[in-house]
Amino acid sequence: MKIKTAHIVLGAPIEQAVFPSPKKNDMVIGVDEGAILCLSRDIPVTVAIGDFDSVTHEQKIKLDAVISDIHEFASEKDETDAEIALEMAVADETVDEIIVYNWSGGRIDHMLSVIYMVYQPKLENAVDRLTLLDKSNTMRFYRAGEYVLNKEEGRDYLSFLTMTTVRQLTLTGVKYPVHQVSYSYPRALISNEFLKGKCHFSFKEGLVAVIQSSDN
Repeated sequence: MKIKTAHIVLGAPIEQAVFPSPKKNDMVIGVDEGAILCLSRDIPVTVAIGDFDSVTHEQKIKLDAVISDIHEFASEKDETDAEIALEMAVADETVDEIIVYNWSGGRIDHMLSVIYMVYQPKLENAVDRLTLLDKSNTMRFYRAGEYVLNKEEGRDYLSFLTMTTVRQLTLTGVKYPVHQVSYSYPRALISNEFLKGKCHFSFKEGLVAVIQSSDN
């Protein structure tokens, strides 16, 4: 069975940007300047969305000429462009996984707005198939259960963030193991490391974000 991925590409400086390598049946959503980034690498864009306040007039003309499906919104609205893009991906019932590229951006409010999307009830069914990816970080979200995590190449650090109350968190196969520890508030357990190529973690209740990261 083929996996369909929705690639949501946000804007970023070209030297810091990461780009998708979509398969034939995938969806690519270019968000504002992210659509320009895709065109700069000849990545076909399925849909472009945004207020396009960060693109030049000439770039907007190019978008209109190349991309057939463009959703333009007012700059003053209740949702961010990234939220609208994620809602679009979630609404497509054929999408199996969602990757958001260049999510951390240059502003902490933009970064937090992306992370906080996982708390929205309307996006609840997307949480465990969502990946946030940038040059230095890969972030995924997990509901209560038992998991095996494989080390990503070039990512030396491993962090676990309790996004909610979490019960009986256990980490094994890591430099700093944890055994059945519970947290009643969000807690950042950062800068752990794999002992080998994989580790195990489990917890009984809550939502945990896992980040694999590098210094570059």
